[in-house]
Amino acid sequence: MSCPNNIIEKIEKAQDSYYEKNSKHVFFKNKQKLDCANYISNNMNLEELIQSTIVILPNTNKIYYNYLLFKLYANEKCFELLYIHMIKMIQTILMNYSTFEFHINLQTFSISACQRYYQLITSTLSSNQLYFDKMDKIVIYHTPNIIDSITRLLYNYVKNMLDKVEYVKEDSENRIKILFNIQ
Repeated sequence: MSCPNNIIEKIEKAQDSYYEKNSKHVFFKNKQKLDCANYISNNMNLEELIQSTIVILPNTNKIYYNYLLFKLYANEKCFELLYIHMIKMIQTILMNYSTFEFHINLQTFSISACQRYYQLITSTLSSNQLYFDKMDKIVIYHTPNIIDSITRLLYNYVKNMLDKVEYVKEDSENRIKILFNIQ
């Protein structure tokens, strides 16, 4: 949702190209997902991918983070660029607003994804307390059923913001459409 269709089409072509050269694994899928993400980030415009993943909703204090797009290209080589972009988005909002909201689409997020991106998640959370103090709200769309397990895994990093979190499950698509003013 809320991702330019041409980006998705380009990613799908890159994925098809990757899987033409590398047959899909039934086992050891985690490593292959990372290899495919590396392939995509090396064969596409990484800046364009990142700018489509983390966006400011125009004329608001809201940032939208699209995990569905992120997971298709994210790898350790691009973590710093993702982080820098996110911080720039927060700083841009704070130039015009005293606080911000963080909206995250976590559709398909899993424990293995949490482990795969653990370094990015924890370093982002631990090094930005000043910004998180200015965060009014976190809305998690498509809240995973295993959110309690994820919260326990990340508890030391998220304990101070748990009271700001709103979990959205069943009505996620509709709420995202409303967020983006899509009727």
